[in-house]
Amino acid sequence: MLVIGCSGFSVPATKYLREFTMVEVSETALGVPGPAWVRRLRREAPEGFVFTALAPKELTAAAFEPTAQSESTWASFVPIVRELGAVAIVVTSPPEVASSKKSRASARTMLERIVADAPTTIVWEAPPEWSLKDSEAVAKDLAVVVSRDPHKHPPVQRGALAYYRMPGPAGHKSRYEDPALETAAQCLRETHAESVLCVLSNVDMYSDAKRLRALVE
Repeated sequence: MLVIGCSGFSVPATKYLREFTMVEVSETALGVPGPAWVRRLRREAPEGFVFTALAPKELTAAAFEPTAQSESTWASFVPIVRELGAVAIVVTSPPEVASSKKSRASARTMLERIVADAPTTIVWEAPPEWSLKDSEAVAKDLAVVVSRDPHKHPPVQRGALAYYRMPGPAGHKSRYEDPALETAAQCLRETHAESVLCVLSNVDMYSDAKRLRALVE
């Protein structure tokens, strides 16, 4: 199964839900929404729609070290994930954290802690400058999927889930040109995981995701 979608709703949700079959709920990165909001979203989505959810940014804000705020927010977030029926929790990382023995150990400890009570699969996006080798070493033997960028990393060759995130070729405010989308499409076609989810999070994600989907269909 290959599914392409966006991180958040850049168009009204009712329109988005008619045109895509998955979304990475981004509102949860900035705050924990109320159950009524989640129930409305579930009600409006068609049967079989795939949800993933961004973990609150507080979880990793202190370079992966636990804080009272991150622990409290995580505890409030977990029931929302259950209510949403999300197939994955996506944990992003502060981009400024360099790969070091200390930061990798802190990331490992954080992942061990949240995997223990996560109601679904954890997807971890390491800081952008970390090598894939370092990222996978941190997550080794944990029930954690390391997120990849199809322009930076090779296709996943096995496993239950492959998760790709596309942040924009030059950051959030940039759009993907046709050659870049073809490169991403080729990576997706060469991925052999049982389920493959690809999420765009740049400013033109709505149109870029539709163009990428057309390339792989």
